[in-house]
Amino acid sequence: MFLIQRIDITIGMVLIVYLFMFLLGNMIGYACEVLFRRFFSAGKWVNPGFMRGPWLPLYGFGLILMLTLVMVIVGNLPSDMPFYNPWGNMPGHVGAPSGPTVYDLIPIVIMWLSLVLLEFVAGLIFVKGFKVKLWDYSNMKGNILGIVCPVFSLVWLVASVFYYYALSPFVLALFENMFEYMYGGDGLVAHFSFIFILGIVYGIFFIDLFSSLGLFAKVAKYTKKAKVLLPYEAYLEEKRKELRTKKKELLSEIVPGEVARKIQERKAARKAVGKGIYDRMRKLVLIDPKKKKDENYDKDGRPIKEEKDEQ
Repeated sequence: MFLIQRIDITIGMVLIVYLFMFLLGNMIGYACEVLFRRFFSAGKWVNPGFMRGPWLPLYGFGLILMLTLVMVIVGNLPSDMPFYNPWGNMPGHVGAPSGPTVYDLIPIVIMWLSLVLLEFVAGLIFVKGFKVKLWDYSNMKGNILGIVCPVFSLVWLVASVFYYYALSPFVLALFENMFEYMYGGDGLVAHFSFIFILGIVYGIFFIDLFSSLGLFAKVAKYTKKAKVLLPYEAYLEEKRKELRTKKKELLSEIVPGEVARKIQERKAARKAVGKGIYDRMRKLVLIDPKKKKDENYDKDGRPIKEEKDEQ
């Protein structure tokens, strides 16, 4: 790692490259969430964040967290500890073994627990501070406050394993290449064009953030006044339903009745495809697929046990 060999590195220099990595994680995470909700969760194209643009800050922080943990943990453990990666040597460890070792579990487990903790803390801030849920696992078995659950914690474990073995060398190389690109040569003056473009993108990001916070503040104000806990996506979905209703009313005035009926029949037929498999998957991971999320808890907030089918 050339970063370790340089003594002129300052916190500000590293911070600017971190800002680039944060934006990268934002957009990659956004794309993953959009695809996941389209094909596995909601079954349609939805905006998974509370911002209008392709930003999910939780994933940006997650990428920074995993990048830093691999550099710090692996790079500072004894060099005689064999860490494996199919794409090359790990930071500070030359002569990688030919396959995974038990020592690989150290960074993987720490990354996994850190990601679960990050999700829990971020969710807890919004739930306790604003009475709003940006995501809701209330209907998932074994969930805690609807913020974390075993199924998605397992997803974070898979993500940690995938990142460690498949992505970490490339992310680290990208980090180093961006640093070299910005501070190559005398290492004192940052690359102007990079800083300029990064500043423009962050300007768009913060404009989006502050404008989106206006809507978010209205939802938070309503939930505090009504003393309810409202899933943020449910609020947005309600607004989308109102818009779709208006579109249908307008469409019915333009499109002949027979054509509109056939369109609705085709939509219903598409939804029916694969419904049996979908229902079995829901029963496998959900507390009770027939209940709404807010029906899984009693008045004291305790989870209601799943009713056993009568023999």
